[in-house]
Amino acid sequence: MNNDIPRKIIDITGVELTPGEPAVCFGNTEQGFECCCDECDYFLLCFPEFDPKNN
Repeated sequence: MNNDIPRKIIDITGVELTPGEPAVCFGNTEQGFECCCDECDYFLLCFPEFDPKNN
C-alpha cells in the first residue's frame, strides 16, 4: 500500500475504514455497519483489477 494512503480513517458516520482492505473494512456492510463505500475517497483501492494507467 502506498505511504500516502492512511491505514485507517474514520468515516463521517464514525465508522473506522481500512482503505484497500475490503475484507476487514467496517464500511463494507459485512460487519453490521452501513455501507460507506460510495463516499470513501479510497473506493477504487478495494478493486485491484482497476488500474487507471491501463485505460
